[in-house]
Amino acid sequence: MMSRAPAIFFISLAACGSGTGPLFGGFTPTSGAAVILAPSTCDIPSLGGSTAISGILIELTSGADACNVLTQAKQCGTGSGSATLLAAALSGVVGGSTVDPAGPGTYPWLPNPPTGTFKASTTAAAQVDAVCASAPGYPTHMSSGSVAISSVTASTVSGTMDVHFDHGQAYTHSFDVPVCSVSIDICSLFRPCPTPPGGGSSYRCVPP
Repeated sequence: MMSRAPAIFFISLAACGSGTGPLFGGFTPTSGAAVILAPSTCDIPSLGGSTAISGILIELTSGADACNVLTQAKQCGTGSGSATLLAAALSGVVGGSTVDPAGPGTYPWLPNPPTGTFKASTTAAAQVDAVCASAPGYPTHMSSGSVAISSVTASTVSGTMDVHFDHGQAYTHSFDVPVCSVSIDICSLFRPCPTPPGGGSSYRCVPP
């Protein structure tokens, strides 16, 4: 199943080379959505503790409604029977207490944990069946490249991705997606997905 939490940004430190083929053998998303992650101060142990951070989450999918998946599952699930790319553009200050909302700019993949003021991106991609079991070789995570945000408004986010994955594939395309009104706490991206009451998987498989 797809691990969506961008905590991999801080713990996956060794790049595995640039992608050599297209993501999913050729990925043309049919739906997309962005979530504006409001600035907050998070305890991120891999950065030494308190970090002021803001961001933008972007989901591109072959499924029908990316905003519906983000609303139901947030960063802890995906749509059934779909190929999905989830990217986060993050702006922060290690040791800081305030940071501006993430906006236009280039957010690179970083090979080492940052210090001071930083911009960074992380991306995961998965291809799943009707019960959200992953196809062989997935999920895969970003190992180089960047996400460039060109415009952020109350209704849309646009830009380009040049992201390369650790299994040797790449996705290089522009995007222009609507803003999804769901609220996601940016600090939750750096914590494990919660276990539901009564136990069971914390991973949500959202039906079409």
